[in-house]
Amino acid sequence: MEKKALIKAMAVAASALVMVACGSDSDSNGGGESFSSNLSANPNFTFTQTNFVGAFENAESNWASFALQGSLPTDGDAGTLDLDQDFDPQLDSSAIVQDVSGITPATECPISSQSQLLVSDAEATYTRDGKDFMVCELTGRIDSDVELANTVVWQLNGMVKVGNGDKKLTSSDNVVVNPTLTIAAGTMFRSNEGSSLVVTRGAKIEAEGTATQPIIMWSNNDDDLNDRGQWGGLVLQGYAYNNGCDDAPGTAAYCNISGEGATGNFGGYDNADNSGTLKYVVVAEAGNEIAAGNELNGISFQGVGYGTTVEYVQVHQNDDDGMEFFGGAVDAKYFVLTANKDDDVDWDEGYVGNLQYGIIVKTTSSKNSRHGFELDTKGDNVESAYQESNPTVANVTALSLLSAEELSANGDGIHLKEGSEGRFFNVALLGDFRNCVYIKDETSYTTAENADDSFKGVAGSCVANTNTLPTGYTLTDTDFDGVAISTDLVVTGATATTDTIESEEITQ
Repeated sequence: MEKKALIKAMAVAASALVMVACGSDSDSNGGGESFSSNLSANPNFTFTQTNFVGAFENAESNWASFALQGSLPTDGDAGTLDLDQDFDPQLDSSAIVQDVSGITPATECPISSQSQLLVSDAEATYTRDGKDFMVCELTGRIDSDVELANTVVWQLNGMVKVGNGDKKLTSSDNVVVNPTLTIAAGTMFRSNEGSSLVVTRGAKIEAEGTATQPIIMWSNNDDDLNDRGQWGGLVLQGYAYNNGCDDAPGTAAYCNISGEGATGNFGGYDNADNSGTLKYVVVAEAGNEIAAGNELNGISFQGVGYGTTVEYVQVHQNDDDGMEFFGGAVDAKYFVLTANKDDDVDWDEGYVGNLQYGIIVKTTSSKNSRHGFELDTKGDNVESAYQESNPTVANVTALSLLSAEELSANGDGIHLKEGSEGRFFNVALLGDFRNCVYIKDETSYTTAENADDSFKGVAGSCVANTNTLPTGYTLTDTDFDGVAISTDLVVTGATATTDTIESEEITQ
């Protein structure tokens, strides 16, 4: 299929930008100097060419064992999941998958050697499987490499930042420190209200858990996992492109976009930027409100590039969105988004990453639950001279299991607006969604044919309408008849696409 020209009227250099100590303010044009830029999706990302719809091919291929136990629905009759159930999981600490058998708890908190980072004894313990772990409080900013061990429980106090790339970069002040925060498998965080972890541009996080020892982040408010907004959340920032940048690609080395949740500045022109690794990470009870209408997401990706690895992550009971992508091109595989109050996947501002294998569950406890996917371009004019959002999504199952009184609040499985595009392959949308697919603007796809080419093997069953589309749009390769799902969360009665699953946004 011919690639659509979504990067309009701009030449994009093939080489990736390397951040250097020179450049321009986002308010200038770089003084006429030329800079390389990379606005591409990941040219090295390989989609698995699946022959099934949804997250799992069969019960044996379920990859979500690391997720909080009980956060996914299992009730049904004769092996078929009940889509009319009011699913409201009530989880205590036993829901956490965490093997501490090989961990010997420390007897004191480590001493910080960094001038801006304070480590203190919180004078509390957390007991897990008969072992008492000291709680050590982290306050301030990390400005050189740090490793956090799994022998204590860490308590974030306030906004803890890694690096100083959140400052406003200018032509006279554009050098940032590049520390790496390494977090051991099996590490637990129980954090204070209003706290968050922000990895600023130029810095990295290496948080690599395992299926039996994930890295868990939740609130210290109580021992259950049923509250929201108890702490802030996890934020990654980078130098990848955001279409709110003032300067045209190729005319500046960086830009300054103000991050949601008062997290500081991010942005640049390097979609290959690397913010580190998130692997087997669970974020729960986050989304603390910073100001009215300004909450943090469970995991926020602010201008994060495809050099970053994101695999096997869960966001549970967040007070805003599960994962939100503010521009950039970071890819994510194997994600679980459960009981989040607002949208589960939210992208905007020119995001062009790839997403494969995900499970979304909207629950009765969501209260005014919104969309599975809420998608826009924003940041610039709808028909921007720069880049519009156009990620590629494959093998996601989205379920909405709400109580009857909540159905009026509704939400859509996929809700496209403000000029966003997106490609969807082998995606299942089931339950109490108002529409399986809602395309609000004709500008989201320039023609009905383009829309047809962007929805392949999309199937499901939704409560009110199958789809709401602009006049003339049909989405010919979608199926909303006879589709069901087993109690093992395997979609049945749906036909997978035979088309090649690939991004349209590889430009180098």
